[in-house]
Amino acid sequence: GKGRMWYNDGKEEAAAMTKTEARKLAKACRAAVDLHTVGHAMAGVLFTLPAWQHADTVLAFASMPDEPDTADILRQALAESKRLLLPRVLSRTEMDWVEITALSQLQPGAYGILEAPASLPAFDTAHLGDGALALIPCLAASPDGVRLGRGGGYYDRFLAHYKGKRLLVCPTAALLGDLPCEGWDVRFSPHEILTEKGILL
Repeated sequence: GKGRMWYNDGKEEAAAMTKTEARKLAKACRAAVDLHTVGHAMAGVLFTLPAWQHADTVLAFASMPDEPDTADILRQALAESKRLLLPRVLSRTEMDWVEITALSQLQPGAYGILEAPASLPAFDTAHLGDGALALIPCLAASPDGVRLGRGGGYYDRFLAHYKGKRLLVCPTAALLGDLPCEGWDVRFSPHEILTEKGILL
């Protein structure tokens, strides 16, 4: 994309921001918007999309205070009898996915995030295909599909073997140009980025 790129002897220099700077900027941008309202609007957009309507399995996340509120999405998935899977943090590098059948099953986990209790079995996501839709959180995204996560790499590892449909959940306030991107970072297409105003095309 266009932006703060300077060309020097034909070599492209790195984007201006480091990941640390980008995370700081993303957090400031997100703090400026009402993430409950944003989450509600995003849910409204999501429910009109064929990817949602055709999904029998939804992989979602219980939002933290600095993320768009996903409560509407979780409730609607259960109301429509879709299989609802939420991540459960196992360690600093690993998470698994757990099917929940009621929001009352959720308990605060390692980072204060609501997650499935240890007593529920892990779900094997390896065989999920077209009937699945994964909603992926981010701190920020660029309009051309670079995702900025929190740095744990949980979702990069999951997406490396996931074969279903996916949408990156990103408030328009957190769409930032020139995000730093490493070779291993998972890229999204613009039509896989869900904002409260629609998907990017």
